[in-house]
Amino acid sequence: MNLEQLKKENIDLKRKLSIAKLWMEREVRSQVKKIAKWKVSRMTSDTKDVFFSENIEEIITKKISDFFGEIMLLNVPATVIENIITAEINYFNLRENPNSDWLWVITSYHKSLDTLIESFITKWFRKFAKKKWQTQLRKNDSLEKSLNSVVNQWYILSVGRLFHLISIIKNQDNDDDEIVELFDYGKCFKEYLIKYDYIYEILFNADFFHNFESLVDSEILWKKRHVWKISFDETKHARSLLIWDFKDTNSLIYKFIEIAKVDY
Repeated sequence: MNLEQLKKENIDLKRKLSIAKLWMEREVRSQVKKIAKWKVSRMTSDTKDVFFSENIEEIITKKISDFFGEIMLLNVPATVIENIITAEINYFNLRENPNSDWLWVITSYHKSLDTLIESFITKWFRKFAKKKWQTQLRKNDSLEKSLNSVVNQWYILSVGRLFHLISIIKNQDNDDDEIVELFDYGKCFKEYLIKYDYIYEILFNADFFHNFESLVDSEILWKKRHVWKISFDETKHARSLLIWDFKDTNSLIYKFIEIAKVDY
């Protein structure tokens, strides 16, 4: 094949890729908009009129599509997008009344996090552990019991448990004075992260870890949820860590979704 033929083939390939990208963008935006429209349609008529007057479907669709990008969204479970949209609709709806109970905004974001952790971390750890024959509980330890249930009973790895686990690993890697011992399942999880180093890099990125620690320290996903009352300021702070108004790629949900860009 001569140089002219190669140039022609390259131009043709670029054209096809451009067409494919445009199709993908339209498809993703269409799916996100369908979810947003469906969520809005389930609201009461009075509230719905307010949302349609402000074109909330288009606003949320554009924010999500522009922020995450089509490649990332194609690999994300629909329930994640549904819960992000639900959280944003509820946030939008309640923002004029700061004294409202903001529990349902946080609940939807929490569901998104749980699904992302299961889809992109826990599911593959479960397979890794079984391949390594790590399926027996040998230590009476709360973290080991939790990981045993994750591997053998398909339990989810909670946000709090995940943070506790990576905190231990981080302290070990930094030779911290307050090192907590990891047992069989914990060691297996560390081995798993070392093998899939792109997950390790995201979880132990300084900005990501700081945001994760701030979210956990706020107790908004468990202790404050259980008292059934979350304030506007608490919700605003949690939202800044989780999604940051769709502007900061160091936000937690963005980083968890970023894992989906890499295939195993």
